[in-house]
Amino acid sequence: MRKLLLSLMACAVTLFSVNTSKAEGQLFLGYCDGLIATSTSGTITGQTGTNATIGEVIRIPASILAAYQGLQITAVRAGLPEASAYPENLTGWIAASQTGERIATGTLSAPAAGWNEIKLDNAYTITGNEAELWIGFEFVQSKKLSIISFAGETSVDGCWVGKNGDYKDFSSRDFGSLSVEGTVEGDNIPQHNLSIVSASTNYTMTQLGEPIKTTVRIANSATVAAEKPVVECSLNGNLVYTYEYPGTLNYRDKADLHLDIPSESIPEEGEVKIDLNLKWADGSADEFEADNEYSLVTTLSKDVYYRVMVVEEATGAWCGYCVRGLVGMAYMRENYPDSFLGIGVHNGDEYVVSAYDNWMGHDTGISGYPSAVVNRTKIIDPNSAEMEQNLKNMYPFSGVNMKLAAKLGDDNMVKFTVEFASLTSEADAQYNLAFVVLEDKLPINQSNYYAGGGLGPMGGFEDLPSHCDIEIDDVARGIYPSVKGSSELVPAQITRGETYTIEHKAVLPTIADGNNVWAAVLLTNRATGEIVQAAKVSSIEGLATGIQQVSRDAETGIETVFDLQGRRIDSNATGIVIRNGRISFQR
Repeated sequence: MRKLLLSLMACAVTLFSVNTSKAEGQLFLGYCDGLIATSTSGTITGQTGTNATIGEVIRIPASILAAYQGLQITAVRAGLPEASAYPENLTGWIAASQTGERIATGTLSAPAAGWNEIKLDNAYTITGNEAELWIGFEFVQSKKLSIISFAGETSVDGCWVGKNGDYKDFSSRDFGSLSVEGTVEGDNIPQHNLSIVSASTNYTMTQLGEPIKTTVRIANSATVAAEKPVVECSLNGNLVYTYEYPGTLNYRDKADLHLDIPSESIPEEGEVKIDLNLKWADGSADEFEADNEYSLVTTLSKDVYYRVMVVEEATGAWCGYCVRGLVGMAYMRENYPDSFLGIGVHNGDEYVVSAYDNWMGHDTGISGYPSAVVNRTKIIDPNSAEMEQNLKNMYPFSGVNMKLAAKLGDDNMVKFTVEFASLTSEADAQYNLAFVVLEDKLPINQSNYYAGGGLGPMGGFEDLPSHCDIEIDDVARGIYPSVKGSSELVPAQITRGETYTIEHKAVLPTIADGNNVWAAVLLTNRATGEIVQAAKVSSIEGLATGIQQVSRDAETGIETVFDLQGRRIDSNATGIVIRNGRISFQR
């Protein structure tokens, strides 16, 4: 079977304005929110000289079908964006499985932009006992046609596109859901059908006594508008909180509710069951109550460990755009000293650590410099805004805590000592540990594409020359025992409440000034490679220093510091300053 060829555009979907009104006694089953993209979000190219059958299909699970028992699916709706060409016919169909026998079909001639209603030759009656139904349409093309529409929100049930029966799921691309719907008709169309689409606690662990932050998505799937629907929240069976949505939910409307559920009624730490119940404010009975309830489990703990976000930055002196990362890393270090750990992984200059550089260039998937890897799970640009947003979006807690110490021995070996504790007991812990030695205030001749201000302001670099002598921080000088760490350092069996002491030795790497050297430890999930926790220490005990002579004011003993215009400023000023005749970053 030949592969489906898709050229997918990673762009925001702009919505095509169409008439999505329904007749009395009608509802639509689908995930695109009744929307069509203005232009295709995907292009399918058929084989030259052959006719390829292209299909789009969505899945409707039993949990949704049960609400429409006894009603009929009478048509398949195909939403097509504006395009230069369309196929001659569309064939709509319903099946019990994605590639199974069609149980209802229909054909529409001369489709066009907008919603195309494909009437089924034999309407399908929903029994309410189906495991699932697949609703889709297909067409034959002999040339390139750009008529696929992804719109609304992405659903894992709404994104299958196929060629010659070979379907691929594109929900991971997050383009939205296919503009495919089933038209439901009958005499007993539900009038009142609110539902809880999803719910989650923002954090799987909450400190005892603090509100449980919970996000609840509600929807109206029937014809009567819901004025100020109510969500009741219970903890371990006791009603503790009632939230009234302040607006109106019309047909197909969805709303995300961000709730702070008070937990004062729970006196002891442990697992807590959260029961949510969605109701009509006017007391109306919901015609399908099964989807009005939702349950979650979270954990309350007297102790919580806050997670550190680790950013490993791909950078180099040759890279003129990499000053963006220097400014971003300095901003994050200054504003988030306890929750941010930045590591500069250099390429092509005097500060390369070969193993680290090779990993960054070949194993992470970065496509250029500068780039940054967040917790070894996500690649971003290392500008301050993007790093800050990722920190704010990051789950703030970790199940483990670490404290790090580092000491240099007479053998020129650094001994790293980690105190490790976990909030859960694990019979087979899957953790790796890696240790990093870093150095600040290292001199470098940096290429600077922001010189002259043509690219806009960049932390003062717009006032510096195209190649500037500066000092840089957070430079990786060595990583031990390897970039991915050792699987033998963390015990396989971990008991909640017990503190484990872990030690590791490594040869001190080449450094410039021991007074500016510090260390970090990274804890990774062995299966996924994700950094789940980190810790740092500001210096290495016993490290012999080569402190450079510091110029000080003869009368006050305070260092003399100047700004880029040569004006004397406070010695504690932050940003790019001139100190001892050298341009440097100052935190």
